Amino acid sequence: MHLADLDVRADPVIQPRYLSTENDQIVAVEGLKMVHRVMQAPAFEKYVPKEARVPADTGSGDGRTDAQWLQAARHLGTTIFHPAGTCRMGRRGDNSVVDSQLRVHGVKGLRVVDASVMPTITSGNTANPTMAIAETAAALILGQDDPAH
Repeated sequence: MHLADLDVRADPVIQPRYLSTENDQIVAVEGLKMVHRVMQAPAFEKYVPKEARVPADTGSGDGRTDAQWLQAARHLGTTIFHPAGTCRMGRRGDNSVVDSQLRVHGVKGLRVVDASVMPTITSGNTANPTMAIAETAAALILGQDDPAH
Protein backbone atom coordinates (compact mmCIF):
# COMPACT_ATOMS: atom_id res chain seq x y z
CA MET A 1 0.00 0.00 0.00
CA HIS A 2 1.30 3.46 -0.84
CA LEU A 3 0.10 6.96 -1.56
CA ALA A 4 -1.10 7.60 -5.10
CA ASP A 5 0.13 11.21 -4.92
CA LEU A 6 0.45 14.08 -2.46
CA ASP A 7 -3.28 14.91 -2.52
CA VAL A 8 -4.66 13.68 0.83
CA ARG A 9 -8.07 13.13 -0.82
CA ALA A 10 -6.66 10.67 -3.35
CA ASP A 11 -7.31 6.99 -2.73
CA PRO A 12 -4.21 5.01 -1.77
CA VAL A 13 -2.80 2.41 -4.14
CA ILE A 14 -3.44 -0.98 -2.57
CA GLN A 15 -1.71 -4.04 -4.03
CA PRO A 16 -2.01 -6.94 -1.56
CA ARG A 17 0.10 -9.28 -3.75
CA TYR A 18 -2.22 -12.25 -3.27
CA LEU A 19 -0.70 -15.57 -4.28
CA SER A 20 2.68 -13.94 -4.88
CA THR A 21 4.66 -16.60 -3.01
CA GLU A 22 5.07 -20.20 -4.06
CA ASN A 23 3.79 -21.41 -0.69
CA ASP A 24 0.58 -19.36 -1.01
CA GLN A 25 0.04 -20.76 -4.48
CA ILE A 26 0.53 -24.36 -3.31
CA VAL A 27 -1.90 -23.90 -0.40
CA ALA A 28 -4.54 -22.33 -2.67
CA VAL A 29 -4.26 -25.05 -5.32
CA GLU A 30 -4.34 -27.90 -2.81
CA GLY A 31 -7.26 -26.27 -0.98
CA LEU A 32 -9.31 -25.98 -4.16
CA LYS A 33 -8.52 -29.59 -5.07
CA MET A 34 -9.66 -30.73 -1.62
CA VAL A 35 -12.92 -28.78 -1.81
CA HIS A 36 -13.55 -30.24 -5.26
CA ARG A 37 -12.98 -33.80 -3.93
CA VAL A 38 -15.28 -33.22 -0.95
CA MET A 39 -18.05 -31.84 -3.16
CA GLN A 40 -17.87 -35.01 -5.29
CA ALA A 41 -18.82 -37.17 -2.28
CA PRO A 42 -22.12 -39.08 -2.54
CA ALA A 43 -23.53 -37.15 0.44
CA PHE A 44 -23.56 -33.98 -1.67
CA GLU A 45 -25.17 -35.51 -4.79
CA LYS A 46 -28.68 -34.43 -3.81
CA TYR A 47 -27.53 -30.81 -3.65
CA VAL A 48 -26.18 -30.91 -7.20
CA PRO A 49 -23.06 -28.89 -6.41
CA LYS A 50 -21.51 -26.98 -9.26
CA GLU A 51 -18.69 -24.55 -9.53
CA ALA A 52 -19.60 -20.90 -9.78
CA ARG A 53 -17.76 -17.94 -11.28
CA VAL A 54 -14.82 -19.98 -12.56
CA PRO A 55 -13.50 -18.81 -15.93
CA ALA A 56 -14.52 -21.16 -18.72
CA ASP A 57 -10.94 -21.75 -19.85
CA THR A 58 -9.87 -23.30 -16.52
CA GLY A 59 -11.47 -26.61 -17.40
CA SER A 60 -13.41 -28.64 -14.86
CA GLY A 61 -13.06 -31.71 -12.74
CA ASP A 62 -10.03 -33.54 -11.47
CA GLY A 63 -8.30 -33.34 -14.86
CA ARG A 64 -7.22 -29.74 -14.26
CA THR A 65 -3.57 -28.91 -14.18
CA ASP A 66 -2.12 -27.09 -11.18
CA ALA A 67 -1.82 -24.01 -13.40
CA GLN A 68 -5.55 -24.18 -14.11
CA TRP A 69 -6.35 -24.58 -10.40
CA LEU A 70 -4.11 -21.59 -9.67
CA GLN A 71 -5.92 -19.54 -12.33
CA ALA A 72 -9.21 -20.42 -10.61
CA ALA A 73 -7.74 -19.42 -7.23
CA ARG A 74 -6.65 -16.06 -8.63
CA HIS A 75 -10.15 -15.53 -10.03
CA LEU A 76 -12.05 -16.56 -6.88
CA GLY A 77 -9.76 -15.48 -4.04
CA THR A 78 -10.75 -12.80 -1.52
CA THR A 79 -9.61 -11.63 1.91
CA ILE A 80 -13.01 -12.16 3.52
CA PHE A 81 -12.41 -8.62 4.70
CA HIS A 82 -10.44 -9.37 7.87
CA PRO A 83 -7.03 -7.86 7.12
CA ALA A 84 -4.79 -7.34 10.14
CA GLY A 85 -1.18 -6.65 11.00
CA THR A 86 -0.37 -3.89 8.51
CA CYS A 87 0.68 -1.32 11.17
CA ARG A 88 2.72 -3.44 13.53
CA MET A 89 3.07 -2.34 17.14
CA GLY A 90 6.58 -2.23 18.61
CA ARG A 91 9.60 -0.16 19.50
CA ARG A 92 10.76 2.59 17.20
CA GLY A 93 13.43 1.32 14.83
CA ASP A 94 12.23 -2.28 14.67
CA ASN A 95 10.08 -1.84 11.54
CA SER A 96 7.00 -1.14 13.64
CA VAL A 97 4.50 1.60 12.86
CA VAL A 98 3.00 2.34 16.29
CA ASP A 99 4.23 2.25 19.88
CA SER A 100 2.52 0.54 22.84
CA GLN A 101 0.27 3.60 23.19
CA LEU A 102 -0.89 3.16 19.56
CA ARG A 103 0.90 6.38 18.54
CA VAL A 104 2.44 6.46 15.06
CA HIS A 105 6.22 6.73 15.33
CA GLY A 106 7.36 10.20 14.31
CA VAL A 107 3.89 11.70 13.75
CA LYS A 108 2.62 13.84 16.59
CA GLY A 109 -1.08 13.47 17.44
CA LEU A 110 -1.78 10.41 15.28
CA ARG A 111 -2.75 6.96 16.53
CA VAL A 112 -3.81 3.80 14.73
CA VAL A 113 -6.83 2.17 16.35
CA ASP A 114 -7.89 -0.88 14.38
CA ALA A 115 -6.95 -4.48 13.57
CA SER A 116 -3.86 -3.35 11.71
CA VAL A 117 -1.90 -3.05 14.99
CA MET A 118 -2.34 -6.80 15.65
CA PRO A 119 0.84 -8.72 14.92
CA THR A 120 -1.14 -11.46 13.13
CA ILE A 121 -4.78 -12.10 12.27
CA THR A 122 -6.78 -13.84 14.99
CA SER A 123 -8.11 -17.35 14.47
CA GLY A 124 -11.67 -16.04 14.85
CA ASN A 125 -13.54 -12.94 13.82
CA THR A 126 -11.57 -9.72 14.30
CA ALA A 127 -14.52 -7.71 15.67
CA ASN A 128 -13.99 -8.35 19.39
CA PRO A 129 -10.21 -7.89 19.43
CA THR A 130 -10.68 -4.67 17.45
CA MET A 131 -13.21 -3.43 20.00
CA ALA A 132 -10.70 -4.19 22.77
CA ILE A 133 -8.06 -2.20 20.89
CA ALA A 134 -10.53 0.70 20.57
CA GLU A 135 -11.42 0.60 24.27
CA THR A 136 -7.74 0.57 25.18
CA ALA A 137 -7.10 3.50 22.84
CA ALA A 138 -9.97 5.47 24.38
CA ALA A 139 -8.52 4.93 27.85
CA LEU A 140 -5.05 5.93 26.65
CA ILE A 141 -6.39 9.08 25.00
CA LEU A 142 -8.26 9.96 28.21
CA GLY A 143 -5.01 9.55 30.13
CA GLN A 144 -6.02 6.57 32.23
CA ASP A 145 -3.01 4.77 33.67
CA ASP A 146 -4.61 1.32 33.49
CA PRO A 147 -6.73 0.94 30.33
CA ALA A 148 -8.19 -2.32 31.67
CA HIS A 149 -10.11 -0.45 34.41
